[in-house]
Amino acid sequence: MTTAAALGYLEHSLDAGDDGPVPVALLLGPVGGREKALADAGLDRSDWRAARRRWIAEADRVTRAMSWLDAGADVAGVTIGVKDTVDVAGMPTTLGHADHRHHPAADAAAVARVRALGLAVTGKAYATELNIGAPGHVLNPAFPELSPGGSSTGSAVSVAAGICDYALATDVLGSARWPAANCGVAGLRTTWHPRRLTGALPVSPTQDALGLMARTVADLRRLWRRGPVTDTGPVPPGGTAAPRVATLVNTAGCAPVMAEGQARTVAALAELGIPHTEVELPAGLWRAREHAWELCAADVAEVVRQIESRLGLRISPVARASLGPEPTPARRAELLAGQREFKVQLLALLDRAGVDMLLTPVGSTPPKRVVERAGKPTLPKPGDTDYADRLGYTPIASFAGLPALVLPALVHLEAGPLGVQLVGRPGHEAGLLDLGTALEDVLDTRPALVDRVAHTLREAR
Repeated sequence: MTTAAALGYLEHSLDAGDDGPVPVALLLGPVGGREKALADAGLDRSDWRAARRRWIAEADRVTRAMSWLDAGADVAGVTIGVKDTVDVAGMPTTLGHADHRHHPAADAAAVARVRALGLAVTGKAYATELNIGAPGHVLNPAFPELSPGGSSTGSAVSVAAGICDYALATDVLGSARWPAANCGVAGLRTTWHPRRLTGALPVSPTQDALGLMARTVADLRRLWRRGPVTDTGPVPPGGTAAPRVATLVNTAGCAPVMAEGQARTVAALAELGIPHTEVELPAGLWRAREHAWELCAADVAEVVRQIESRLGLRISPVARASLGPEPTPARRAELLAGQREFKVQLLALLDRAGVDMLLTPVGSTPPKRVVERAGKPTLPKPGDTDYADRLGYTPIASFAGLPALVLPALVHLEAGPLGVQLVGRPGHEAGLLDLGTALEDVLDTRPALVDRVAHTLREAR
C-alpha cells in the first residue's frame, strides 16, 4: 500500500461497525475521560479495539514510528510503546542499529513496572542508532517538515500520532524532551538514579534517566499517581502550597519566537496565581552545559567502543561523526567532579532564590527542519558553526540529575510546537506534573495539535 493510499484509508475506514465513525479527536485524545467519551459515542470495547487497531497500523505505516508492533497487544486498554534501546520480553531489541537484534528473556525493570500498572505494551518505538544517530526516516506527524528530534524519536512520534497512549524512553541531554517538544507532546525526564535503567542501554550512565511521554501532562500525572513508575520508593504526592517558579535570565537571548512561548507561560503562571521571579546562573554554572555535552561524548565513545568490540557491530558514518577524542583520565575525573559541584551549586542557588522550579524554553531556537538536520551528528562539538545554538537548555537538568518536564506553550504555524521546560528538585516529579497540568489547561495548545496531526495523516492522498 502506498503512503497516499494509507492516508486515504485513514480518512475513510475508521468505522466502528454499525455504530458510526470513531472521531479522530478520540483516537488522538487523552486517556483521561476516554471511557465517558466512548460511552457518549455509543462505542463498546470491541468497537474501540477494532477501530483503534486499524488506526495504529495505518498511522505507523505513515509515520514509521515503530520498529516492532505487537499484533496481539490489547489496544482497547491503556497502551505504551517502549524505546528500542529498552528490553521487552518477546520483542527484539535493535538499539537502533540496522544489523543488530537480540531477544531478551526478561523485561527491563521499567517495563515490568508499567506492565504492573496495567499498561499494554504495543511494541518497540524507533530509536536513533545507539542513541547518537540521526532521526532518519521517521515523520513528525504534527509538522512533517520539521525534524522529530532524537534519540527517543519514535517514542514521541508514536504518542503524537495516537499509536500508543504513553511511551517509555530514555533521556540523556534531552533525548526524550527534544522529541516531545518537536512533536507537541508532554515529556518527563525523571530524577537520575543508577538503578532505573536496568535492562536499557545507557550511553552516558552519569546523566541517562528514564523518560515518559503522553499527549497531555494530565495523562502523565494520572500515570504517575497510579503507582511507582520508578523503583526508588513510593512516589511523593504533589505539594499543597503553590510552587515558586523562576525564569533564567541567561535565556533572554533566545530567538523571539521562543521568547514568545516563554512569555505566554509566564502569563499563564500569573493567571494561576503562581509566584514568579527571575534568577541568573553565574557564568561558571552556565558554562556547565558545555561540560555536560563533553562528558556525554566521552561516555558515548566508551560505550561505542565496547559495543563494536563485544557485538562485532560497526556504526554508521553519521553516528560516528558524533564521537570525539576520548578525554584523558584526569580530564574525565575533572568533568565528574565538576558535575558533582554543579548539582550542589544549582540547588544552593534555588535555595537562596526561594524557588522550587526553573522555567526555560527547551532551546534557544525553534525545531529544526528535516533538511537542516539531515546527515548531521547528534552531539555538538565546539567547532560547529551552530554549537552555541545546539547546546540548548536541557543539559541544566541532566548535569544535575534533576527531573524536568516539557510541554507545548505555543503552536506556531511556521515554527512548529514551541516547548517550555520546568526543572524541579530531586524526586519532585509530582510537583512538576501538578503545575504542568494546570499550565496546559491555560495554554490550551492541544486542539491545534490534534488538527495538525489529523491533517498530516490525511493530506498526502
